[in-house]
Amino acid sequence: GGGGGATPWLALSTIALAAPATPLVAAAGAPAPGGGTVLAAQEVSAMLKASAPADALSLNSANSAAAAGLRVVRSYERSADGAALVLRFNLTNGGRSPVEVGAVGLAMPESPGHPPAGIESVVWNDAHVGGAHGWVEFVRVVGDEATLLVTPADRISSPLEAWRPMMEDLGGGDAYEWVVASAAWAAEWANNTQWPHLAMSDSLKQQYPPFATDPETPWPTTDGKRAMPRLAASGGGAARPWVDPTTLLLRPGETSSIALRLQLAEAGPRTRDAALAKMGSAVLRAVPGYVLSPHLPGTLFIQPPAGATVSTARADPPSGADTATLDATLRAPLPSGFVPVRLTAAGYGEVRLRVGFSDGSEALAHYYILPPFERQVAALGAHLADVAWLPREYPDPFGRSASVMPWDRSICPYSGEPCGHVLNDARAYDAGLSDDAGGGNPLCLAAKVRAAPTAHEASRVDEYIRWTLYGVKPDTASPPLKSLQIREEEVAAGEADAESVDGVRMTMFYYNCSGPKGAPPCSDASSGHFAWRYSEADKCHKPFGGPTCLEAEYVFLSSSSPLSSRCALKTLHNTVFVPRGWRIGT
Repeated sequence: GGGGGATPWLALSTIALAAPATPLVAAAGAPAPGGGTVLAAQEVSAMLKASAPADALSLNSANSAAAAGLRVVRSYERSADGAALVLRFNLTNGGRSPVEVGAVGLAMPESPGHPPAGIESVVWNDAHVGGAHGWVEFVRVVGDEATLLVTPADRISSPLEAWRPMMEDLGGGDAYEWVVASAAWAAEWANNTQWPHLAMSDSLKQQYPPFATDPETPWPTTDGKRAMPRLAASGGGAARPWVDPTTLLLRPGETSSIALRLQLAEAGPRTRDAALAKMGSAVLRAVPGYVLSPHLPGTLFIQPPAGATVSTARADPPSGADTATLDATLRAPLPSGFVPVRLTAAGYGEVRLRVGFSDGSEALAHYYILPPFERQVAALGAHLADVAWLPREYPDPFGRSASVMPWDRSICPYSGEPCGHVLNDARAYDAGLSDDAGGGNPLCLAAKVRAAPTAHEASRVDEYIRWTLYGVKPDTASPPLKSLQIREEEVAAGEADAESVDGVRMTMFYYNCSGPKGAPPCSDASSGHFAWRYSEADKCHKPFGGPTCLEAEYVFLSSSSPLSSRCALKTLHNTVFVPRGWRIGT
């Protein structure tokens, strides 16, 4: 958009293809900045101007003049080393007055395929919003794991300042934007909003009912029925972006060149860091990670860009509700070329570490500081045992009471008691207490009890084993009564074969059946946000296992609870020490 101060931003976009691009045939083959070669170029000025609402131009002379004088040329270039494709946009102010650009974004589309449509076609992305040394990684999920990296071709003009989810109508596709100037967006992000959610197209409203009928913000809660609330607090959260927001000021006759470098990693995601170094970016490796606490110091290993050295490492001061601080100490470079920075944490919340290099560029590392571990572990146990805990007496037809369910605080203002439990979700594992996603919460409580037991929390583990993992609740659940683990009683009743005993079901959700095994089949249903087709009814009765289940047995075996230990010994005998082995689902 053009304008600034009291002048409202004018949004211009190529998404609508409101006018054709003008090919610049003579530019093909010409030298490109940085020593590369232009492959093709088009002027997209008319396309951008045609996207502006007519009243926005007629009612505001400053915006009209800015749009009229703005010239934008898009070019595709071969890099000087021949290893990368460079995407460049040259913005030129051809008018007589300065133009302030509040946000500039380059779309980075996602792949069209999403599970379960076909995971073989899916390419997922991961962004490091790191400013001048930011990058985006695109990885094919399965198959060859081909990995495409995007970095700034010019670190000064093209930093990754923000990674914006595009709310515009993209014709059924999804995309994020590499944003090099973000001040116009940041003003909205500060209260959890983003244009154009107030003017959502009819086609998008059809994709997201009933959420999109009158959304307060563009972010749905997990039940899909309402929007997340606006944020009123300032100084923290969305009001403090990953990178300080900036604008781009173009004086009359001035050109700004924004360019991204797209290059494949030689051997998939494991060679990402080596590829980043070849592309001229700094490489950061955090040990043990980007979450620290006062009792857990860390080290950030930094490989500076070629030809540069690390000159400074300092943390931003606390802001708003965050009290987190990092004390950074530079150490001598290692033979590998990495420079260690020793980090000591204090306080609580988010903190940004700035690493300065001798070439004048700066890399950013984002840390989250937890309270002391004893307090954090105690808070975790209290949350699992008292907040996310679904009470034994809760009338859940699927028999999931007496367990730790997924918890989403965003739905608390909109639902009854218990408020934040996620009981209805198309992701069957999450809402069904199985596999990594659903089994992780009970496992986490058991692990906490093993490491720092309290009598109350140990009793919760006992309840889970007695009534949910290996028991049924005829007073609160609906037939057919199912436990998470397949019981010997089910074999005796002809509902399971002997080989399945102590196997773990794929999910305790989706049992929308009213008769004995196999009649009638489970029905199709919808969670209200995600539509699903029930196609795995046969797996309701098959054992399903994996690392999470085996880890749970180990934790139970080591638990201070006698019931947990007995349950683990019995299950391990039936599934590991007996020749049948551990049963893993199909």
